[in-house]
Amino acid sequence: MAQKSFRLTRQIARMLMVAVCFLVLASPGWGAGKAAPEFNLKDVLTGKDYSLSQFKGKVVVINFFTFFCGPCRDEMPDLNKINNELKGKGLQTLGIALSSDPTQIRFLVKQLGLEYPVLIGNDKVSDAYGSISVVPTTVIVDKQGNVAQRIEGTRKKEAFKQMIEPLL
Repeated sequence: MAQKSFRLTRQIARMLMVAVCFLVLASPGWGAGKAAPEFNLKDVLTGKDYSLSQFKGKVVVINFFTFFCGPCRDEMPDLNKINNELKGKGLQTLGIALSSDPTQIRFLVKQLGLEYPVLIGNDKVSDAYGSISVVPTTVIVDKQGNVAQRIEGTRKKEAFKQMIEPLL
């Protein structure tokens, strides 16, 4: 009887661990539900100023990256495709380069054929978005200007679309 009780306790403990892991992984993350911090940054190609507030009423995907980040380069073409597929439904994608030389970023934007604005970031914007320490980090902002998701690390196109489409 004691052995059966012990097995049941272990099964319950495993189920609880799985549930906690699921909740942590499915969690919207830093700042979810709070207003996304405003910024004003220059486009690396055109020099045009962009601010988050100019996209109010749209879902905004903000992708923080660095020039030397291989996984960032891998997911950027998918973000470009998503932006092109969903911009007519109210999506705007913005790249924010951190700790990177603007000349290198211009090269990268042209090399990857990115069609969304790529902005030169700084410590101020990184700190405002929770001290970006892992790249890529992607923040999805809803139409009301609130953080819906913060994703650290890479995701595939379909995973991003599953997070974005319900917000459109």
